[in-house]
Amino acid sequence: MEKKYIGLDIGGTKCCVLLAEVNHGIVITDKIRFATCVDKGFDYAWGKLCEGIDAILAAHRLTPRDIDAIGISCGGPLDARHGIVLCPPHLRGWVNIPLTRMLEEKYGIQAFLQNDANACALVEWKLGAGRNTSNMIFLTMGTGMGGGMIVEGRLLCGHTDMGGEIGHLRLTDDGPVGFGKAGSVEGYTSGEAIRHQAMAWTKDMMSRGQIPAWMNDVNSIEELDVKVMADCARRGDEDAIRFWNHIGRMLGRTVAMLVDAFNPEVVTIGSIFVRCEELLRPAMEAELKAEAIPFSLEGLRVVPAQTGEAIGDLASIMVALYNLGIDPLTHGDERKPEVMAHYNRLFEQYPQLEGCREQIMDTYLIMRDCYQDGGKLLICGEEGSCADGERIARELVKGSSLPRRFHGARLEALSRNMDAILPGSAKAMQQGLPAIALTRQAAVSAAAENDCGAYLSMAQQTVAYGRKGDVLLGIGTSGNAKDVLLAIAAGKALGMRAICLTGGTGGRMAQLCDSAIVVPGHCTAEVQEMHVPICHTLCAMLEAKFFA
Repeated sequence: MEKKYIGLDIGGTKCCVLLAEVNHGIVITDKIRFATCVDKGFDYAWGKLCEGIDAILAAHRLTPRDIDAIGISCGGPLDARHGIVLCPPHLRGWVNIPLTRMLEEKYGIQAFLQNDANACALVEWKLGAGRNTSNMIFLTMGTGMGGGMIVEGRLLCGHTDMGGEIGHLRLTDDGPVGFGKAGSVEGYTSGEAIRHQAMAWTKDMMSRGQIPAWMNDVNSIEELDVKVMADCARRGDEDAIRFWNHIGRMLGRTVAMLVDAFNPEVVTIGSIFVRCEELLRPAMEAELKAEAIPFSLEGLRVVPAQTGEAIGDLASIMVALYNLGIDPLTHGDERKPEVMAHYNRLFEQYPQLEGCREQIMDTYLIMRDCYQDGGKLLICGEEGSCADGERIARELVKGSSLPRRFHGARLEALSRNMDAILPGSAKAMQQGLPAIALTRQAAVSAAAENDCGAYLSMAQQTVAYGRKGDVLLGIGTSGNAKDVLLAIAAGKALGMRAICLTGGTGGRMAQLCDSAIVVPGHCTAEVQEMHVPICHTLCAMLEAKFFA
């Protein structure tokens, strides 16, 4: 069953409410637009956003429970971690708006907020020119000049969510003003900057008695824009070509600074670069070669954004997917016979688990996406469930039914280091998936319970080991064990996804988790008896996915 997501694309001129499904990509199934009407204030826009969400739910016969998450793309400054719109200059009156909390309270759907440039960077990373890279920079190059950066497989946000604001960087001591600073990147390379520089060039030429060829295309100097200047250059006008070489040099200087600082694999540039690449690239590349560290240029690709006009629609949906750890191109691809054989065998042998079929697959997909993105699994449970957690960790860290042997260069590297100590030891090593069972380690548990309080041992370990993008698996028969619930709450606060394996009604654990497998059973023994084959199946599916 395809998961459904709502996206909110909030701009100073217009807003969009979108409905999307994710299965081998993002499919926009509905879209409602309305004017932001900034002069009417936030309350007006909030009302229209809610009207749009309600209309989409009604039109598709959906309830909030059918929506997995809401993603929001909005201009900054923002506090994305807490879902607060701070004070965007294009949204007058939107000051300290706790937008994600307002949506979660109204609809009961988890919501995520991100700067619009960062959101577009996520789209290009997962669906466009940055696919399969770990280090990528996206430049908007639209009306303004914003940026989003993927560093070591993570979106760079910065201490106060201002990471990627490349438009504020100064290129020259003086020059056109953009982002409130003379000589800035935005002052030279944004759409507004290009328009103002075209007007300045025109005035300078006319003061010397020259009438630029591009003035034949407009009635007044105020009508000059990117398109007018590009059309004139494409007709071969030398003045227009010289103008675009100037913009290209400034763009090249910008890219060189970013390449030296972040050493990306790809720089993908949107909007104006997509439409005017041939006018910008020669001077941009010459400046890049002259300014950047040569080693940093090896293998570097500077390319137009590939997701085109759809990037704005996709951005808000991508905000939700990124925060949930979902890759839109691999989500829903699990029909490999090696994986599905274990899944189908579970229901053949335990037909009483048929009612958990969808939840087991959802849980597997969350674990799979975590490992694909370089994350790890933390497992917590009490008593017998603690033993189940150790069993899962054992099956993931070391091979279960498949050998998982190292080959080629990695085996050679292991051999050079290990065989000098114990000959032949490297060949016994197996590839593993990182999983940690949060057992009651005597010293850690005593310290946590003594210094922090009862029930906090697993939560303390979660805070120590967990990172955004990791997954926490809680196991329990009732779903109400306090120490497990506290660990889940701590993990969610860190940006981890939470899954659980429980019984009965599911308890509070099922309410807190992103996916809950609630097995049938009337007592602890019956519930734990059903947990064991599910644990084995999930581990076998992951092993088949990554090592078959």
